[in-house]
Order: sequence, then C-alpha cells, then structure tokens
Amino acid sequence: MRGQPTISVIIPVKNGAATLAACLQSVREQSVPVSEIIVLDSGSKDGSKAIAEEFGARIIDIAPEKFNHGLTRNEAVNNAKGDLLFFTVQDARLSASDTLSMLAAHFEDRDVCAAGGHQAVPHEKDKNPVLWFKRYSTPVPTVRQIPVGAFFSMPLKEKMKLVPWDNVIAMYRRTALLSQPFAATQFAEDWIWSYEALSKGWKLVYDPRAVTYHYHHHDFRYSFRAQYTISYHLFRFFHYRFPLPSFGQKTAASLYAIWREPNLTILEKFYWSLHNLKANLGTWLSVLTFRMLQVLGGRQGIDKGYHWFCSKIPQGMLRTKASPNGKHQNVETAA
Repeated sequence: MRGQPTISVIIPVKNGAATLAACLQSVREQSVPVSEIIVLDSGSKDGSKAIAEEFGARIIDIAPEKFNHGLTRNEAVNNAKGDLLFFTVQDARLSASDTLSMLAAHFEDRDVCAAGGHQAVPHEKDKNPVLWFKRYSTPVPTVRQIPVGAFFSMPLKEKMKLVPWDNVIAMYRRTALLSQPFAATQFAEDWIWSYEALSKGWKLVYDPRAVTYHYHHHDFRYSFRAQYTISYHLFRFFHYRFPLPSFGQKTAASLYAIWREPNLTILEKFYWSLHNLKANLGTWLSVLTFRMLQVLGGRQGIDKGYHWFCSKIPQGMLRTKASPNGKHQNVETAA
C-alpha cells in the first residue's frame, strides 16, 4: 500500500448512549488520522445519534427489522471511503492511542487481508473481577495463513484454533471485504468471514498488543442465551460442537480469584462469587441443553431450541453504577 492508508471506522449502534461517547472519544484520540467514522444506527431512541454527530460521525440509518450482523456491516463497507476499515462496537473503547496504528502497520505487507486485536476487561469495580485483564507474557503478533486447499483437510479442532475472529477489534483491507463480504447472519459474521478467508489461503494477522476494552455482564439468563446462540451458530456453520464445560472446576477457579483479590470488599466478594456461580451454571446448562436437544431431535431439535431461547438476539448487559439507594441495575446494550 503506497503512502499513508486512509482509515474508516465502522460502529453498529442501537441505544448506545451510555457508552458511545467513550468509544468515539477513544477513536478520535488515535495517533493516526481517522478519515471517517460511520455509525450504523438501528433505531436508537436515547440520543445515540446526537452523540455520534458531536464526534463528526456519518450516520447510516438501518431499520431495526432489517438489522443483520453481516449484511448491515456490508452496507457500511459499500459506503466507506477508507483503504482500511476498522470495526468495533458501541460499548467498546480502544485502550491506547496507538491501537489503530499498530493494526494498520501490518498492511504494509500487501498480502495481509485483515488484522485483529485482543478484547479485554478493564479493572473497574462494576465489571467481573474474574475477567480483569492481566498480561502473563509478552504479546507477539502471529500470522494465520494456510496453503490453498490444505485448510479443508485439517482436523476440525485444528481449524477452530485458527478461525476465531473478533469484529469488536478488527481491521480489514477494503478490497478484501468487497471481494468477500460478510455472510447474512445474526451472529458470528466475523468467524464465518475468517473461515472463508483462511480456506482461500488469505493472510490474517492476530496482534494481541492491540487491545480494546469491552464487557458484558453475564447473569444467568444472558449466559444461557448467549451460549446457546454461540453453540447453535458454530454447529450450523462449522459443524463444531462445544464440549460440556467443567462447572465445578470453573466455579472453583472463579471463587479462588475473587477471594484473593485485595481490591474488593467482603460484600463485593460475596456479590461476585454468587454472580459467577449463576453465570457458570447458565453456560453449563446451555451446552447441556443444546446437546440433549441435538440427541433427541437432531437439527430440528436445536432449531426449536434456538427459536425458544434466542428468538430475540441476546443483548449484552451493563451493570449500572449504584443509585442513591445503593442498588445496581443491569441494562441492555449492543448485541
């Protein structure tokens, strides 16, 4: 790519007033210029569009009934002007001012079609301390590329180590997205795109140095529905079936992390212990339910389960700060 590539930032939004300003501020503070910010607004009624306009974003209106995780993003791709297109979401914020420059640098290699970063949870009291971001080693970028034709002969488990991709922090060469648009889907449009790209021998880069902060509050209901959505789409598109997670081991590890955390009060430790117990139970029951429905009813069984549990796309949850009476509330944010 000759000269400085132009960058378009694309953000799907629906009622994101609680977090959108922080997201857009982190974009505007980047060390490389951002040519445009495109907000795909799906019927917001909370002032999100006004916030987007304050930051100079270009707004594309998407009727809520027509929102689709893949096709809606393709709409932005077709309207974007940048050489590189960076995707994030309304309740994420870039952790450092050099995040976009880090990702953009990989495209100096003309064979690179996409570069993705790492999604992390900041050390904030309203967020699950079990998930607080910690570095255990020096992050090093890795290349994901398989020779043409070799990808399909790989064992499924090996494929699934390479496929995970994340449109919470992902940058693409615009020509790559025009050549291979996102699939029409209500979930996992990024994983599907990655799978297809790898099968063509395209070069993708994962750079864990580039971090975005993003968090959903996983109560029991959200954990169950979100896991079922994940199980359903990964089986539907990749024929991958999640192993049944170890509920006891995961819960014990959560409790250990919480009770040795010095920055939590006793009451907070009790709260987060119960929270993780319920969230882990929701995930475990979801995988078990999916497997049972598959055994008893095959594809029709899991389709019925998806209709029962996920007829509405599970919305991410935020835990609000305490009100004057000391109580917290969970509110929906982006999917």
